[in-house]
Amino acid sequence: MKITRLLPFALSFLLLTTSCSDSSTDPEVEPQPVKVSATAVRAFLKSDAYYQPFVYRFDSTANKWSTRIASHFATTPSDSSAIGFTNANVIDSGVNLFGMVTLYAEALGSNNIKEAKINSEKVLEFFPSETGSKTGKVKVITQDIVMRKKDGNPETIKIGISGEGTYDETTKMMDVTVIFNETAIGGKAAVARKYKISVDAQTLN
Repeated sequence: MKITRLLPFALSFLLLTTSCSDSSTDPEVEPQPVKVSATAVRAFLKSDAYYQPFVYRFDSTANKWSTRIASHFATTPSDSSAIGFTNANVIDSGVNLFGMVTLYAEALGSNNIKEAKINSEKVLEFFPSETGSKTGKVKVITQDIVMRKKDGNPETIKIGISGEGTYDETTKMMDVTVIFNETAIGGKAAVARKYKISVDAQTLN
């Protein structure tokens, strides 16, 4: 009889201890996102006037790397959070971002950077593999690049870019795959092209 009376108390005690055990379990700590690396931005820039890194594109048809794609004038926004490509030294001009003026010369009616007027203040962001690391992921900031057709034609063309790759502050080299959305000119939504971007000249073939 006494055991029967004690059963409710035993059950209550068991429930209480189980509840306390559950509440004392440490919650899982979510990993903090790695912040954009300002040191990587600095590593891929030079203070030289009219500085431009060495940019090469892999030609899948010829199965080799292109010669240097000139007119990549590297700049940074005011918050130094990314590398952009703008022609800050020539009024009303632009750059040959990823060789786009050349790639789309037929649609533009010209391969002149001053006529195409491509300028983008933020193109590349850097995310270290871990805090303080000198290597990591480089991201092509998703955006539409506006290109003007040959002088006298008010029309513009928008080609979307996105993509990612890797970077190394020590070698000062990036390997990047850029995805181009060419639907505005009747092309595919995702055309992938490989690039190498370096502070110093490279011999690739």
